[in-house]
Amino acid sequence: MNITDKSAIRECTSCQMCGAVCAHGAIEVRLNEDGFYRPYVDESKCTDCGLCKRVCYKFDNEIKITTQGALDTMETYAAQSLSDDLLTHVTSGGVADALAKELIRQGYTCIGVNYNDEHHRAEHTIVTTEQETDVFRGSKYIQSYSFDAFKMLVKTARTTKYAVFGLPCHIYAVDRFLSFRKLRDNCILVDLFCHGCPSMHIWNKYEKQIKEDVQQKKFDEVQFRSKVRDWGSFYVVEVVVEGVKAFVSKPSRDEFYSLFFCDHALNDSCSDCLLRSTMEYTDIRLGDFWGKRYVNDRKGVSAVAISSEKGSRLFIAVANQFKTERRTMAEVKLGQSYGKTYPTRWKLRKEILLVIADETRPLSDAVDLFYKNAGLGMKVKRLLNTINWYLPFDLKRLLKRLR
Repeated sequence: MNITDKSAIRECTSCQMCGAVCAHGAIEVRLNEDGFYRPYVDESKCTDCGLCKRVCYKFDNEIKITTQGALDTMETYAAQSLSDDLLTHVTSGGVADALAKELIRQGYTCIGVNYNDEHHRAEHTIVTTEQETDVFRGSKYIQSYSFDAFKMLVKTARTTKYAVFGLPCHIYAVDRFLSFRKLRDNCILVDLFCHGCPSMHIWNKYEKQIKEDVQQKKFDEVQFRSKVRDWGSFYVVEVVVEGVKAFVSKPSRDEFYSLFFCDHALNDSCSDCLLRSTMEYTDIRLGDFWGKRYVNDRKGVSAVAISSEKGSRLFIAVANQFKTERRTMAEVKLGQSYGKTYPTRWKLRKEILLVIADETRPLSDAVDLFYKNAGLGMKVKRLLNTINWYLPFDLKRLLKRLR
């Protein structure tokens, strides 16, 4: 029995740990026709050992869900770096950057996500120095290719202390592997409040359009949610070439985020993912502290939810670098997808993905297809987001407070 077994009770999360744990090299990971990472099994190499299923969300009918009581008492903070320079280079309040550097100082090898322009994708990467962790800065709103890094983790976990940053699906799979190998206590796992991951075909097409527009073959830096229009301004992808902003998205060119937030081009498992709504497999979960409390902040505030003693000790080690306030998980959840499911019209989703995968059609056709089939409320929301883009900061924040 392997990862392709028909007894799966859920859809694939694209975490890629199944391929990483396969000792026989029987599992290859590549994009499927819809643009999501999937395992492909060479049956001639497979020994039916079942190890790939053991780390897989698809087959786990005992997912641990954090109780409401535990959430109510969870150690939760709002945190903002005291370094204004750092805040200009990170997506929210800078906690992930500080944690990565502290973990290196404590002797951990860090696995986090950087953007590889040569391969046109986000990748989990292994680093061993504080300076190298700089590549992890900033959110990446696309799937990460994690196969190679996780393969190394599997190979060396007995001799190396790892700190792994990833989405809840990545961290779940790493936790499962480390736990049954009795190595979990050696490692620190940090995940993110997650909305979902879109088809890689969206980013690949969007990136190609940008490069044609700015007449560049290579990007030096991609910020998937830039603060060029202040923290909290979505629909902002910023591209830097030779130190100069070559592209900043705006409502007339927001196809990437329009498709991301329409929820109809996310991975199959994202609509009802249980892992984004439990804290049982991570030590710390990070995100942006959305909501009215910090609506007037222009620099960025991190939400920090701590679910283990190791996580608590780690945050204490960096807390003097931040302005922190004790908050509640209930307040954090209001601005996140924790506990939520997305109503998906599966026929429409398939039509949208087919348009996205068609190299002869622009992304705008997929956006138009979604809004053509959307209800009035969604169309009004799109109009308001467009208007919001052009409003001055103070008015924009005032309107948010009045909602």
